[in-house]
Amino acid sequence: MSTLIGDIGGTQARFALASGGRYGVVVAQRVAEHATPLAAIQAALAVLGPATRAILAIAGPIEGDRASLTNAAWHFDAPALAAALGLTSLRLVNDLEAMAWALPALTPDDLETWQAGEAVPGAPQAIIAPGTGLGVAGFLPGHGALATEAGHMGFAPRDATEAALLAWLSARQGAVCAEDFLSGLGLATLHEGIAELRGIAVPPRDGPEISAAAEAGCPVAQEALAIFWRGLAGFCGDVALLLGARGGVSLAGGVARVPTDRAAFLERFQDRPRMRSYLARVPVRRITHPQPGLLGLAQLALKA
Repeated sequence: MSTLIGDIGGTQARFALASGGRYGVVVAQRVAEHATPLAAIQAALAVLGPATRAILAIAGPIEGDRASLTNAAWHFDAPALAAALGLTSLRLVNDLEAMAWALPALTPDDLETWQAGEAVPGAPQAIIAPGTGLGVAGFLPGHGALATEAGHMGFAPRDATEAALLAWLSARQGAVCAEDFLSGLGLATLHEGIAELRGIAVPPRDGPEISAAAEAGCPVAQEALAIFWRGLAGFCGDVALLLGARGGVSLAGGVARVPTDRAAFLERFQDRPRMRSYLARVPVRRITHPQPGLLGLAQLALKA
């Protein structure tokens, strides 16, 4: 039985056929180039071949058989999509839930260790993915993946600059969540905020442009990246404590590939007055597998 799997974010949608816990050729599409998910799936199937059922991972909350992308205009109705595509079933899961299912299937070659720690067998794990948005999920051995929308928790400043940035963005939009700063879009927001706070005129930049400007010596870009990584490290520590993730914390997502000072990251990750030793024992790694979402969906297809 051939299963279509799709890992659908705010920017990119990736599709493949899965069987036996593995997936084959990947068809990648830009979300903005298709008006609806049906059009994108039909285009993917024209390349991949037929499928009998589908499991789609969506970058947004799942509400029964329906979902919407948080950072794009696609909407999903599972029964209607299944009928239009001639599938026996179509299941929607959160995109980070899909990635969490990949955690037990990852090998040492799929991981870059930042903090070895002391993994506790059978303990929960956390996965955090700063991409277009900020995704968070857990994996509980013996139970499975735990979907969350923790990226939309309130942003918690830890120093005067972060407090000033929070006040600046709050004045513009009201409530500020972690994703507003700790994501690809959030990095651009940080860059804009630092420029205003410091009174330095810089052009609008996206994530790759900010990284390039930082390497070229732009102080605004350099400070924005430093604040981004400090904030992300603190957020990862918060999630580790929230989930009791003694099995480890894994970073994924496109923004996680941006170079950073790992020592500074781990210092902020551990920086809790009474929980430093606890967090120092939590393994921290970056996922280097090219498609952890599809790998997780292929694992989930075995259980569906």
